[in-house]
Amino acid sequence: MGRAIIAGVAVAAIIALVLLLNSAFPNVLADDQSRVQVFATLGWLALLIGGVALRFRSQPGSAIRALAAWALVALVLIWIYAYRFEATEIGNRMLGVLLPSHGIVTEPSQQAANSSFDSGGEVRFALNQYGHYQVAARVNGTYITFLVDTGASDVVLSPDDARRVGLAGGQLNFSDRVETANGVAYVASVVLNNLTVGPIVINGMPAKINQSPMQYSLLGMRFLNRLHGWRVEGQTLILQQ
Repeated sequence: MGRAIIAGVAVAAIIALVLLLNSAFPNVLADDQSRVQVFATLGWLALLIGGVALRFRSQPGSAIRALAAWALVALVLIWIYAYRFEATEIGNRMLGVLLPSHGIVTEPSQQAANSSFDSGGEVRFALNQYGHYQVAARVNGTYITFLVDTGASDVVLSPDDARRVGLAGGQLNFSDRVETANGVAYVASVVLNNLTVGPIVINGMPAKINQSPMQYSLLGMRFLNRLHGWRVEGQTLILQQ
């Protein structure tokens, strides 16, 4: 008899919940897929309520502890959802500390918002132990680690990085002769479909591919000049959309 009463109360609660959902969200039961999802969720909820009710009858103390644990889990999930944007920013900052080349994506400061640099979000990169700024960028969808070189005119890919992004050496014409700090080099001119650094996306980016091996590919002034703005503050490089 007791179990029948519990089952009746659970069914009544579920029916009331369905009516409440339909009243608060008129389109929640508008199509078959939505109805299946709602009733599947309610089915799991009914099993959970039934299990707690049965345990409460046999082991009240254990049931209360289990109920408190589920309530705590629900509160944590609600808290995570409510602060999901702040959590994303914290995650970006932690990633920027652990992997400096990925940078830290931030909103522009009030000072920057009042300057000629204002254009949306920023990506900040810390100076590495060798005195360089390393930037992890996606070239045609593939991650490449670049060194920022203000002394270079162009974006320059190493032969290995060029192969990684699908630019085969046999299809390139290394006919351009350029002067570098290490002497004369031969490069091939290409256009990258897209080059992405954090929220910054540049389509149709002209670049060079070096014929000789390089330790790192380079982001030169042609890239920096395509940005809305860039600057160095202390030991931090700031790129702006």
